Amino acid sequence: MASVSAKGKRKAVETIAEEPTGKKAKTGTQISDNELGSSRGPTPAALSSTEATTVVKPTEPPTSVDSSEASIGSDKKKGKRKATESPADDSEAKASVRKLAPPRPFPTVPTSVSATGPRSAHVEGKNYICITRKTPLGAYLRRCKDVVLKAGHKTLHLHAMGAAIPHLVQLSVSLPEILPYSADEIHTEVLTGTVELQDEVTPEDEDEDISCRSRGKSTLSITITIGDGKDEGAHTGKGKKKPRNQFSTNMGDRGTRQPRQGGGQKGGGKRHEAAEREMSEQIVFRAEDMDE
Repeated sequence: MASVSAKGKRKAVETIAEEPTGKKAKTGTQISDNELGSSRGPTPAALSSTEATTVVKPTEPPTSVDSSEASIGSDKKKGKRKATESPADDSEAKASVRKLAPPRPFPTVPTSVSATGPRSAHVEGKNYICITRKTPLGAYLRRCKDVVLKAGHKTLHLHAMGAAIPHLVQLSVSLPEILPYSADEIHTEVLTGTVELQDEVTPEDEDEDISCRSRGKSTLSITITIGDGKDEGAHTGKGKKKPRNQFSTNMGDRGTRQPRQGGGQKGGGKRHEAAEREMSEQIVFRAEDMDE
């Protein structure tokens, strides 16, 4: 009976060893063969160890190589998504876009003033200012102060667009503090709006025509009024008002024209003599009257 039971156990161990269990399964079969060669037969501890090896084998954790391959596969999928989305963006990136100059809310120089002359010679239009980020706040404060105190303007028109709007707001808040007027006399009016800008799109293909596209941009206009808002005129400089005299020393009374004395360089005496000849009467004697 002992030999029969040993043969049955050996067959059971051999069936387990035939499965693709790797190195651990083979070591288990070797141990069982040595133990079965003894007269006592395999111990329960050896059988339990072989069973444990066969159970633990299928539940091995994934190695680091598998995780890296999974990450590489996910990156490849992301790359494919980016590749599919890139052609739509390339068509817009290839075309060059040139932003055109925005329209001004008011002309740079008034129509009554020469545009080619120096800025100091301009009398009108100094109270219309476009705010940009390139000019610092202190320069705008000095300029507005000179416009009010020296040029005599009581109304300031300030305009900004886009990123220069915060610069304009800071200027409008700081300006009343440096002017010699009370807070009750200074009134501020704020207007917001949107201006339409044009962009010139040049395609990469030379056969295609140049197109234009429009976009909107926010604007801010602030009007600062001092008192009644009526301009007093320039106090200094070229635009200063000169008092008119009631009588002029050179031309006599105002409004009366004095006759020119002397012939002058262009023959004024000859013209005067010709006029006197035309005014003189001409006497004509007829032959019939003489016979009588």
